[in-house]
Amino acid sequence: MTVLQSFRTALRIVTETPVLVAFALAFGLIGALNTASGPTGAVGSLLQLLAVPALIGAFYTAADGARPGTDTDLRASTAAQRYYVSLFGATLLAALVVVVVAMVVGGSLLGYIGTDRLNAVLTGSASLTLAELAATGVAVVVLMAVVYVFTFFDTAVVLDGKTAGGSLSRSVDFVFGNLRSVVGYAVVATAVASVVDLPVVWLVTLDGATSIAGAMTAVQTPMSAVDIAVVAVSAAVSTLVGRTYKVCFYRACTDAVPGSDPDAADEEWSV
Repeated sequence: MTVLQSFRTALRIVTETPVLVAFALAFGLIGALNTASGPTGAVGSLLQLLAVPALIGAFYTAADGARPGTDTDLRASTAAQRYYVSLFGATLLAALVVVVVAMVVGGSLLGYIGTDRLNAVLTGSASLTLAELAATGVAVVVLMAVVYVFTFFDTAVVLDGKTAGGSLSRSVDFVFGNLRSVVGYAVVATAVASVVDLPVVWLVTLDGATSIAGAMTAVQTPMSAVDIAVVAVSAAVSTLVGRTYKVCFYRACTDAVPGSDPDAADEEWSV
């Protein structure tokens, strides 16, 4: 099926395209700095906002050009400049949409749990009930669904040449037009990212915390240079595989025969 075939293609591209590793390391370093506290975190946030759009344009162009049977003469440096404004604008628009949805969902959850109860949970003096855990789970699922509806805005900019606003609507159309495949992609992409990132997040970023209060304390504690390096490498690996997979999956779906349904596309790409 498209989901697994695209993943296998992505792994092959990763092993055969060294320039992607360099871009991924830059992504990883910026991500690690962004998770740090204090001035280091501020620098990371600034780089995340200003530098990542250029990296996305370069990375996606290089990954797309490395796909089997693809012939493109667009240089990564040229792509970084060409798509920068659209990617920057689309990133802000997508972030705004997610923030608004998060505020609505979070506000509803807070209204259900209650401020006093939430404070007690955060300080470690109380635990969530099963009903509250279920409500929290539903809220997370809703928020993640919204994130995935707009997650292909960047591929729409680089691979389809969409503008900032057009990339968001294109992402929505792509997701609902390939819903079954996108669900499979989301499962695989999330599983891969979790295997690589979660152990590092728990052991390094959260310092092995076993409670919400402990996690909050760990997040506020400045990270050492070694910790930043470990997080950067982990983020680089997940970015290298994850973003390459995203490009391959998007191309596999959009290159399918026009008018065919997702199931037919899956059969066409099966091995």
